[in-house]
Parts: sequence; C-alpha cells; structure tokens
Amino acid sequence: MAATRLSLLINQDKSMKGYQKAIVCGLFIFIVCGTGDSFAQKAAPGQSESISFSGLLQEMLNRESLAEFPENWTLHHVSSYDRRSVQKDQEGWYANNDWDQYIRKERTHGRDEYVLIDADGPGVITRFWAGGHPNKKAYLRFYIDGQDEPFWQSDHTGALIGQNVSIGAPLSQRTVDMDYLPINQGAQPGHNLYAPIPFRKHIKVTYEKAPGGADDGFWYNIDYRIYKGQTGVESFSAGTTGKDADILKKTNAALADFMAESPASAKVSGEKKISPLSFELAPLSSKEIELKGPGSLRRIVLSLNPNGDDSVTKNIWLQISFDGRETVDVPAGFFFGCGDQLVHTRNWYGKVDSNGIMASYWVMPYKHSARVSVINNGSSVVSGSLKVATGDWHWDNRSMYFHAGFKRMNHFMTEAQKGEDFNYLDLKQKSGLYVGDMLQVSKNVGGWWGEGDEKIYIDGSSFPDDFGTGTEDYYGYSWGHPETFNHIFNAQPLGNANLSDRGGTTVNIRQRDLDAIPFSKSLHFDMESWNWFGGPVNYSLICFWYEKPVQ
Repeated sequence: MAATRLSLLINQDKSMKGYQKAIVCGLFIFIVCGTGDSFAQKAAPGQSESISFSGLLQEMLNRESLAEFPENWTLHHVSSYDRRSVQKDQEGWYANNDWDQYIRKERTHGRDEYVLIDADGPGVITRFWAGGHPNKKAYLRFYIDGQDEPFWQSDHTGALIGQNVSIGAPLSQRTVDMDYLPINQGAQPGHNLYAPIPFRKHIKVTYEKAPGGADDGFWYNIDYRIYKGQTGVESFSAGTTGKDADILKKTNAALADFMAESPASAKVSGEKKISPLSFELAPLSSKEIELKGPGSLRRIVLSLNPNGDDSVTKNIWLQISFDGRETVDVPAGFFFGCGDQLVHTRNWYGKVDSNGIMASYWVMPYKHSARVSVINNGSSVVSGSLKVATGDWHWDNRSMYFHAGFKRMNHFMTEAQKGEDFNYLDLKQKSGLYVGDMLQVSKNVGGWWGEGDEKIYIDGSSFPDDFGTGTEDYYGYSWGHPETFNHIFNAQPLGNANLSDRGGTTVNIRQRDLDAIPFSKSLHFDMESWNWFGGPVNYSLICFWYEKPVQ
C-alpha cells in the first residue's frame, strides 16, 4: 500500500446559517428501533424540507423511502468511460480505454488538477466508486460551493473513498482485502463511498497525477442527485463528520449489525403481523399467503429443504401480486440473491444462508390486497416454509408497487475483445424508481468476462445518462477479483468465473439506496458483453424497481 496522508482541511464557511435554518424550519422525528431499523426523518406537515448529512443518513436506513416516488430530485452520473464512445452502432461505441478520462485539466495553485465532477447544486453525491493501478501518491481533492481550498484531500485516493477513517465502515469500504493479484501486479480492489456528500451550490472533485506517470490508470464512477427548485441544503464540510459523529456512528452500527444477523433472525422496522405457511410442494404445484390491506410487506422469509441439491433455488419460483396485479414472477434464488445455487450472501435488502433460509427486506406497499405464492417448477417434491411480515401503509399519490423482472440468455456468443450490448430492462410509458439488480455469469471457457460498461437511458435520452467503465466497476469491485464479498449495497457471493482458466459461475449484486434512479417516462438499461477470449456465455439476471400505478 502507498503511504497515506489524510488531510481534513477546515472549511472556513461551516454553513452554520444553513444548519440553523434546518433546525428552525424542520421538526424532525427520530425513531430508534432494533438492529437494522431506521432513524426515520420527516419534516412536520406544512414545513419545508432541508437536506443535510444527518438527514440523508436517516433516509438511507429508512427502507420505506424507496416506495415513494421522489418528486424533488433526479439522479445523474459521471465516469471515466472512453470518450470515443459517441453514438451507438458507430465505431468507438465499445471502446475500452475507460481510465484517465476527465472533464478537463485546470491549473490550480501551480499544479495540474484533472476534474472528475463539476456540478451545480443543490445536490448530493450518493455513491463514489474508484479504482487505480497502481494508485501511488496521487491526490484526490473535494471542493465545495466555489471555495478555493478543498475540504478533503489525500495523496492516496482510497483514503477518501474506500478507507475514509472520518466516515468509517461500512459506509466507506473496500470490496476485498487483497491488494494485488499475482497476474496483475498493482491491481487494487474497488473502493466504495456510500456516505452522502451534500452541497448547496456546487461540487468539484479533482485528481492530481503522481509525478512521472506512475499512477496512469485511474477509474471512477460517481452518482449524484440534483434537487429541484429552492431546496435547502446544508453543505458538507471538514467538520461535518465531527458535528454529526453520533448519527454517523449509529448509522454504521445499524448497517454492520444488520449484516451480521442471519436471515432467520434479522427483523426490520414496521413489522406488525407475521403470516406463516408450511408446505410440501409436489411438482408443478403452489401454495400462497393471502393478505388484506391497506398495508405493506416488510419481510419475506423462505426456508427450503434442499436435500443436498442447491438447484432447488432454480426450480422454486416466487410470485407476488398487489391489488390483483402480478408484479413478481422469478426464481427464488434470484429474488433473494444467490442465483441458481445455494450460497451464503447478504446485503441491506436480502440474505441467504447455505441451510436454505432466504430473506428479503424490500418494503412493498399495497392498497387493498397482496398475495405471495411459492411454486415448484421442478420434478421433485420440495418441503419448506414461508413467512411474511407485514406493516402499515398510508397509500397516497407517491406510493408505488414493487416489481422484479427475470431474464435468462443461454449460449450468448461473444467475440474476443468485441463488445455487444444486451438488455437488462426496458420500461416504456412508466414512472418509478430503479433500485437494483443481480447478474449471474456462467461459462465453460477461461478468461475475464466483465470488461463491458453499463448504459442506462432515462426518459428517452439518446445517449446513456449512466455510462460506466466496466461490469465489475458497476458492481463495486475491480480487476476481476474472484474473492467473494458481501457488503451493504454490493456483493459477490460467487466469483469462480472471473479469472479461472476452466470457466465457472460468478454472481454479482448491486442494490441501490440513495443512488436509486427515478424515471418519469421510461428507463432502458443495457449492459455491454465484452471479454478477452470470446466464446459462449450464459447470462441470467434480475432487476428490481418500484413503479407508480397508472391513474
């Protein structure tokens, strides 16, 4: 590891006026529950909303917030994607030099700084991913609201993103502990920062390369919100983590404690009633739990008896209907996060253990009724149990139904070092919030498969609003690391296909929270298939989103 020097520069304007205004204008209600529960923040009726670091942390822990359409902000994205990618179906669309690409170079205090993001507020950075090779003595600097001096700077980029001691884990985390791969010296793991960085007027982040080009190869992906109108924002500063140390500590603890709990024991806030069901399913039979509303699903726990056969997660399907409309019809393993096999995994919205116990924690509201069904599409009898925890819900014009969509593409032929886009999701004449996905890759040939970039188009854009730098970057790691990891919003419970000469299976998960994507008219999500050696690849994937009902 490069030596690290983290300098938290004192911001001369600590935004105390904005902070005082937030205290005066917003009456906040804090609900402190058990492990994994939310510290929910809501403005009192008739009072204006004010955005702050502490309030955003509370929103992060409040799973209910995703089920309400966000009318006051949009999500944006910047990255180091290859700038030769200009137009689909033209030369350069699959260009792969996705590093050291910046908005511009500028001269600051006698040094060259390369600009990663330069955005006008009010807004907030919601996710920052970075990867480097070999990442030596290169400065990263954060400037806010037009100030000349950065409020954060470090001579090692990971110190501010994945190893930020002022933020702490798991809001700041590296995907794996290994620094180097034997076949790729200097290849460090992906760094993720999920702590929000709110800004009232402006945010700029720059990168200063190490002397002599020793650091050539810096990758980044940044998601950020822009709030509409005159939304009040208390800007982040060097003193924010100290001022809000208590809520920051509680947030990290709530996330870590929830991750440590098993799918059999972890509960969430808002649970009022539990409906149980035991079953023994013959082939092509089903069992269901019927629920009356208004209400919301808070937790679903499916326990299966795999009898040593983990393909049961492939053959058992989960169907969910709300108010007479089926919105979920997917394999159980993909819904809960393990794919076609029974492997241990956990994140903020799902958990699976190797004993066949799987749990989901998405909040799913309904007006009148809901039905949760378990279907056996296999050829053997499967026994188990289903448990659904429900809570209250006040349905209004912002409430949305939960959706999940599944696709399987077997023998997808790829050519070595040539890209091709395949579709994750295509929603037209819909409005809602995109909240996550999981990709399973299986192949019988060796070599790294994940060079492809995500390309997400919002509300009919002709060019991707989110153009990424690699499939593994989208899922929060880097360099094709095969090690397994399970973090709050990203996971790789299986990584056998990544660098194996014999092929295998990899499962990658990304769940969105503050970085969820609102769409008002449409959402089209393509992933680029781009690998080094070509050959047939089997893709299976699931997408999660909320959708407003047609009025």
